[in-house]
Amino acid sequence: MEREVNVYYKELWGPKPGYQLLTNQLQRLCMVLDVYLETEPHDPSVEGPKEFPQEKMCLRLVRGPLRLKPFKFNYPQGFFSHR
Repeated sequence: MEREVNVYYKELWGPKPGYQLLTNQLQRLCMVLDVYLETEPHDPSVEGPKEFPQEKMCLRLVRGPLRLKPFKFNYPQGFFSHR
């Protein structure tokens, strides 16, 4: 999540003169946190909400022990994918 907000900051610049970088970074952080919660498997030993409903369409292109989250939004098709 940190990489999405801080490394890809050039995608978040708004129009000049204000750029609105901080506002766009906060909005991206809310989006990636939502995707993270929807794609994270539930651990029964952890207290809290049991389930987050799948509202977004996410492609699962990465498998194995190191599963990356699909944080990149493809606007024309309307789904999340991996970078």
